[in-house]
Amino acid sequence: MKSATVLCMFLFVLGASPVYAVPNLASLTFDGFLNDEAILTYYMGGFGSLGSGPGPAFGITFTPGLVADSTPLGFGPTAPTARITGTSATMNLDSAFPGLVSFYFTGNGTVSFFSGQNGSGTQLSSFGLTPSLSNTFGATLLPFQSAVFTPAVGSTLRLDIITFGAQVVPEPSTAMLLLTGLGLVSIFRRIRGRASKA
Repeated sequence: MKSATVLCMFLFVLGASPVYAVPNLASLTFDGFLNDEAILTYYMGGFGSLGSGPGPAFGITFTPGLVADSTPLGFGPTAPTARITGTSATMNLDSAFPGLVSFYFTGNGTVSFFSGQNGSGTQLSSFGLTPSLSNTFGATLLPFQSAVFTPAVGSTLRLDIITFGAQVVPEPSTAMLLLTGLGLVSIFRRIRGRASKA
């Protein structure tokens, strides 16, 4: 009887798939994918649709509607990014994540967070994604297990650096850096000119 119980427990453990918790400060950068490759189970330690991987075991999967894209966002991080194809893409977490989630985006749409996988359970919150100066999203959320990204009609919604437990930092564009640098040079020249006249 004792050996039968041990055997049953062993078979149960073998048949059970592991549950991964999203590590705090995990970032999904979409690097290492081929253009138009679906992300799928890459962030669950699996592979993208064209064989990229294995990826890190973060406990995150995506529906086929999220693909790698070589188009840069035009600010902040460089390509590759991820693009929603079709009407939506869903990010599923193996276990619920409570706390801050942030990402870069371009385009118009919405992101909705749910208590269950595949947009099931209770809708915890929904946010509009509209272009801004920083094109970043960040919110502290109740424990959620899925996020549904939906582009607006006629809009292409791209994402990059989805981060758990930290806010992505809006990176200044090259033009802003150039203007700031020129402004500082001008100020130092004026100060130097006044000092030499005195």
